[in-house]
Amino acid sequence: MQQSTPPQVVAIEVVAAQPTDADSAALAHLSSSGSKSLLPVTYLVKLRFESIPEPTSHGWALYVNDFRIPKYWQYKEGIYFKVFDPQFFQNYQGQPIRLSPNGTDFIDTGLRLTVPDSLVQSSVTTSTSLPNQDDVLN
Repeated sequence: MQQSTPPQVVAIEVVAAQPTDADSAALAHLSSSGSKSLLPVTYLVKLRFESIPEPTSHGWALYVNDFRIPKYWQYKEGIYFKVFDPQFFQNYQGQPIRLSPNGTDFIDTGLRLTVPDSLVQSSVTTSTSLPNQDDVLN
């Protein structure tokens, strides 16, 4: 099987947004099963590609250092994943964004997860005035 060329990631951006209905359900579940209450905020971590690759039968797994991002979605300029617990950013701040075709071989994108503290802190008081996710992704 011929391996596809990994997408060229050129930028990373983290945006706080209003949770969708599905996100709100996930936040409620995580808050009820965890030891802390989570704010009604969804953080979108957007990875912008140099160009969108052609669809292939083989995808790329996305990692922040050794943590595999379980699910990500495509938007017009690349891919994004969602974070509900801001502790994720403290745990992985400065860690490399990597891609893998098989879980053992990794390609470093050259980018690292960086999130300004002000983003996480400011979303605490202004969650109702945050943009909706459609606006963030368009």
